[in-house]
Amino acid sequence: MRERWMPDARRTAVADAVGRLLMRGHGTFPGMREIAAEAGVTTGTLQHHFSTKEEMLLFALEHHCRRCADRLRAQSGEDARSPRQVLSAIVRALLPLDEERAAETSVAKAFMSHATTHPGFAEHYRAQREILLDLLREQFERADVPRPAVAATILSQAIDGMRTDCLLLGPDAVQIDAVLDQLLPRA
Repeated sequence: MRERWMPDARRTAVADAVGRLLMRGHGTFPGMREIAAEAGVTTGTLQHHFSTKEEMLLFALEHHCRRCADRLRAQSGEDARSPRQVLSAIVRALLPLDEERAAETSVAKAFMSHATTHPGFAEHYRAQREILLDLLREQFERADVPRPAVAATILSQAIDGMRTDCLLLGPDAVQIDAVLDQLLPRA
């Protein structure tokens, strides 16, 4: 007997397939047939669960962002770690150091590019950026850094560069401690 998927599980499988394809395709949006094959479903199934390709891609973006945001919130939870340790953990959680984070980074890069011409995607980017800035700013405030919002913005922009370097040059190309040394003292 065939296993029946619940709609949410099928939509999640499609979102994961989009991430894998974007990772392998270096940020090029795949076609519907390619997505269906990667997810192990038919194109009819895709059309049943998503009205348009844009809706499917936005769902994939939201899925990957939600998973990443959950991981980041867990990194910034209240515990005995110093703000510097938490910031270092957040940066590492955002870098493509394993397959899941590489997929998330590829998804993020593809959607950032797409957002330049699609307002719905741009709005989603702004919302996700605010979540990250809030998490970073909280840690800079805990460390009593002057102008914590500015430090958060600088680190956010440095993370974008580190993600690209990590994808293209490898993990050894990033200097997390050097960046953090410029923004707050070692604890």
